[in-house]
Amino acid sequence: MHYPTRFSCVGCGACCKGRFIPLTLGETKQWLERGDDVAVLLEAFSRPYWAASEQEYQHSLQRSAQVSCGATQVHVTAIFAAHALTQCPNLQRDDLCGIYENRPLVCRIYPMEINPFIELEPLAKDCPPEAWEPNTIIISDASADPTLSSLIQASRRADRNDARLKLSICNQMGINVAAWKAEAFVIHFPARDQFLQAVNDQASSFQDDQSDLGGWTLRVAGADLSNELKNGKLALDETENPSYIFHALR
Repeated sequence: MHYPTRFSCVGCGACCKGRFIPLTLGETKQWLERGDDVAVLLEAFSRPYWAASEQEYQHSLQRSAQVSCGATQVHVTAIFAAHALTQCPNLQRDDLCGIYENRPLVCRIYPMEINPFIELEPLAKDCPPEAWEPNTIIISDASADPTLSSLIQASRRADRNDARLKLSICNQMGINVAAWKAEAFVIHFPARDQFLQAVNDQASSFQDDQSDLGGWTLRVAGADLSNELKNGKLALDETENPSYIFHALR
């Protein structure tokens, strides 16, 4: 039994600052066309080296695509995310959204979680206490409000549908290094014009079943995991001055 969770946005703008904002492929194109920057976050995984439950593994498979890595294959997930590390470029001085009617799916869904393996925890959110006071019920007995549920399903569907095309776009931009899932993200910051060109090119020519996603390498931090992956004949990137950020999650 889950107690109802109530929420109503108070317009504080906290969720629009200090983060990356995941975008669908269509939203990525719109974001770039508005003249704003999008980063690429990459993670890879493969059995038997990622010990997730079978349900979580299958969920991740649907959001990824298989690529070559050394003498074997891994699955890579690409997240295209709006750069809002200082604040979202569409956040106005009054802390309201300047593109409210066209805001991304993830913004419409917030504060709900899109990942089915992450529970909504109000204390983990940036919203002030008054946002959680008696307001609209957004989740009860583990079931989201029908409108939110529909948006969450649309976001998950976009993740699945865009998975291979996102990696094809990365391939055109020469991006082919990913971190190990649950350990870190590799974060690339492609030039805006290059990114938009790749999105347009790949969207017009992409063939889902025949596309070449290129050869990939992995960036890992721990010696134990590094040795395990090398023994499994996976290729590791050990560049001394990489052109990306390695962001550890633990």
